[in-house]
Amino acid sequence: MSNWDLMMPGMGLTAIGLAGVVISYSGLAHTFIDGMHALTGLTMMIGLIFLATGILDGGISTSNRAKATMLVVLSIVLAFGMAGFLFNTISTTGVFAGILIAITFPAVIMAYVATKKPQYTKSLGAIFAMAAAAGIVSYMAFGLVGPDTYLIPEEVPEEIPEPEPEPFTGNIVTATILNGSDIQGNPDYLPDELVVSVGSGIEWFNEDLVAHTVSSMDDVGATFDSGLINAGDTYFLDTTPLAVGEYTYFCIVHPWMQSIFTIQDAQVMPDETITDETPEVEG
Repeated sequence: MSNWDLMMPGMGLTAIGLAGVVISYSGLAHTFIDGMHALTGLTMMIGLIFLATGILDGGISTSNRAKATMLVVLSIVLAFGMAGFLFNTISTTGVFAGILIAITFPAVIMAYVATKKPQYTKSLGAIFAMAAAAGIVSYMAFGLVGPDTYLIPEEVPEEIPEPEPEPFTGNIVTATILNGSDIQGNPDYLPDELVVSVGSGIEWFNEDLVAHTVSSMDDVGATFDSGLINAGDTYFLDTTPLAVGEYTYFCIVHPWMQSIFTIQDAQVMPDETITDETPEVEG
């Protein structure tokens, strides 16, 4: 004879847990996919424990009808589980199945004890305590193995702030991008030919109303390139890495704008003059 006092809460918990598992794995609630499937799965298993205990209270039925019913239920469950493994891409399906299997064994043992030794499992509190203990032990056991890596938040490396560049202490030569230089034929860069010493810096100020660039012409900006210099902005070029020589630069946006700057060595003191005269030796 089944015990409805156990079957009713068992059916309720099983239904609630099953609904949560279906919702979390069906993609309807992506927010809860990391926690909802575990919580509702445990609720479903606790409900099944209550349900199995209530059904088996009074003995296991050995009739052909009971055997046929059990065969149908097992076939549906196994087919559903096999389809779930084959036709989904969720990485935690295997872990979830392992948890269910780990909980199933103590559930079967509890159901058997409730049937054969009902004096130990009469109160609902005892059944709930055993089910909770089984869930905690299973959780701790799987915790030793470790969850999927996607459940563990990635460690964000501490960002080391880049040191601020030291202020330029060399000589700075100024140049100007003239107003109206976007019109072909108008004066563009001032001065048109600029001479600086090694290690100097050049700063261009854009007086025009449109954006321009200061880009090396021979390699189309590979040696130096300011990017767009908006109206009223400046571009600073440290010539220290550049070799001594002449550099033609232009505006990529307005290629008729061209100019030159030359890098020269700093003045070097002249060497002492060496003569070929041999001092006379007194005889």
